[in-house]
Amino acid sequence: MTASEGAGSERRRAQRVRVSVSVEVRDQHGFSLHSVSDLSPGGAFFDRSIPNAVGSKVKVTLHLPGETPIQCEGEVVNVPDRKNFGMGLKFFNMAEADQARLTAFTEGLSGSGNVKKG
Repeated sequence: MTASEGAGSERRRAQRVRVSVSVEVRDQHGFSLHSVSDLSPGGAFFDRSIPNAVGSKVKVTLHLPGETPIQCEGEVVNVPDRKNFGMGLKFFNMAEADQARLTAFTEGLSGSGNVKKG
């Protein structure tokens, strides 16, 4: 485990689940579509995205299967390797009802063995 993995694990409050969910990210340059590889009620990791700078603020729309989209804001909190793809995003300013839906979605997946370790 690297120092950055340890720090991320300490900051993370909710269990991450492995999932493929479509997410739209908007910033000052426009918008892009992504697929999330890890998801929790508090954030997500995009393993195939060109990362924004740590500290960048974005608008996020999560497209959960069979649900209306969830909208919130996000902040880039982790870019494991600037030479490759990927970034960690922390969610904030999410409506309470949407937070409950996202929590129920991730808890439903964690019961099916999709829990991400670390």
